[in-house]
Amino acid sequence: MSTEFLPYILTYPASYLSAIFVPIIGWVLPIVTFAFLAVYIERDDIA
Repeated sequence: MSTEFLPYILTYPASYLSAIFVPIIGWVLPIVTFAFLAVYIERDDIA
C-alpha cells in the first residue's frame, strides 16, 4: 500500500458530498417543512 492511497480514501467522499447535500437542503428540506406546516395549520385543534 502506498502512502498516497490513504489520503485519497479520506478526501474522495468529500468530493461528491455537495452534490448530495445541495438537493437535500434546496428541495427535500423545504418540501418536508412546508408539508408539515400545511398539515399543522389545517388541523382543527392547534391550541
